Amino acid sequence: MRIVLFFSTMALAAAAWAVDWKALPSPAEYGATVDLDSVSQQQGLGRFTLRRAYAGAQSHPSGKDYYSTRLSYLANCSSGAAALVVTQYYGEDRKLIQADIRPSLKRSELTSPESGSDVAAAVKLACDRLAEKAQGGSGSAQGSPPDAGSQKKAEAAQASPKKPPVPRSSSGSGIVVSRDGHILTSQHVVRECDSYQVIDNATRILKASLQAVDAAKDLALLTVEERFPSVASVRKEAAPRLGEAVIVVGYPLVGVLGTRPSVGFGHISSTVGVRGNPAQMQISVPVQRGASGGPVFDQAGNVIGVVVSKLDALKVAERMGDLPQNVNFAIRGEVLRAFLESQNINFTASEDSARLENTDIASRGAAVTVRVRCIREAATAGSTASSPQ
Repeated sequence: MRIVLFFSTMALAAAAWAVDWKALPSPAEYGATVDLDSVSQQQGLGRFTLRRAYAGAQSHPSGKDYYSTRLSYLANCSSGAAALVVTQYYGEDRKLIQADIRPSLKRSELTSPESGSDVAAAVKLACDRLAEKAQGGSGSAQGSPPDAGSQKKAEAAQASPKKPPVPRSSSGSGIVVSRDGHILTSQHVVRECDSYQVIDNATRILKASLQAVDAAKDLALLTVEERFPSVASVRKEAAPRLGEAVIVVGYPLVGVLGTRPSVGFGHISSTVGVRGNPAQMQISVPVQRGASGGPVFDQAGNVIGVVVSKLDALKVAERMGDLPQNVNFAIRGEVLRAFLESQNINFTASEDSARLENTDIASRGAAVTVRVRCIREAATAGSTASSPQ
């Protein structure tokens, strides 16, 4: 019987960008959602992530309490059968406390989920998403006539009224860097978008346009026509200092955590990034998808970085035999300053060094941090949709 290996060799740094969560039927003890942006194919099977957020603390066999789990499944879209291959357990502070990894799987071990369960609904949604991605990418081989069944389906599709395509969206975070409506974010947050929106802490939804990108540094600049009452201050001596305390503000996992800004605390654990990248720094603040593009503040409330990525703990655990904790990355402050200067942005450079209370930094940070929505028009029949990166 063929063995399906779950992991392949991939890059260890994963963008902490947007996510498309859909609610699932759930029992009283937890709420379930499926991440449709995580849906992919692996050796002929569909792969997706299901999240369960529990109403109260759950006890893990290790003795630790967890409050949510992320479950990675492989599914056979032809039969609807599925199997759980990875379980991640998260504590009250959303830190990963345990990961159970199934390194291999026999196809015969896939089973049909219980009808009406969150897993059954997730399998259907994930397989539907894979089918959408495959639209326009398959067909009869050149010179081979379509079979009668395919021809009838095609004729029926042409005869039936077409439903208008539904746009897809994903979201990340951004920083208000000028009163004239300039928003700094990560380039991968706004990549391959048909239109953009900026949503501030007052829930204003503003149409935005893309002004500039630096793909090599993963930075982008958006503009809106509205003015902002508050703007972020960028530290004049923006180079990071090893061990200094930092605060991150952003809009992670909006489909699960809501549309209000979240705050995280940590320190600079390295002044360089992945594989010694001098344009990045490593931070210990917990980072979730959707946080990319958000600010990293110092203890005086000055911006010293932009959140860009996180280390994929499961991939590292599979390859290295160890489970890393809170290894996340940000673009360094002097890099983002140089980018803003190259665009002639009138941003605020600050020399303030007086330490503020965490609550003050959080309040100021929320006022200058926005949610960035990337809207992609759905592909119509006969065209191939670009997948988010």
